[in-house]
Amino acid sequence: MPVYDSAGDVDARPAHLFRSGDHFAVSLDPTGSNIPLDGCYEKWEHVSEFELGVHEAVPAAMNPEPIIRGIRAYGYYIWGDSSGRPTATTQ
Repeated sequence: MPVYDSAGDVDARPAHLFRSGDHFAVSLDPTGSNIPLDGCYEKWEHVSEFELGVHEAVPAAMNPEPIIRGIRAYGYYIWGDSSGRPTATTQ
């Protein structure tokens, strides 16, 4: 029986971290072809594969729940700022 977390998804699935300049993105697609290039001056480059789940560590300093919600809603999650530090809200 699957275990459901507070974000409503089955915990832990393979995900992929991408980077384009100062922006980061996560997608379940290993090619990242579903991540839009809007606002990015460089293409998305694959950084790593990791297990995405509420009880798994994200290879960026942030909570996994906003990523899970973004993937659920859009198929990807993008964040970043001009300082190059990953930023997001857990709300």
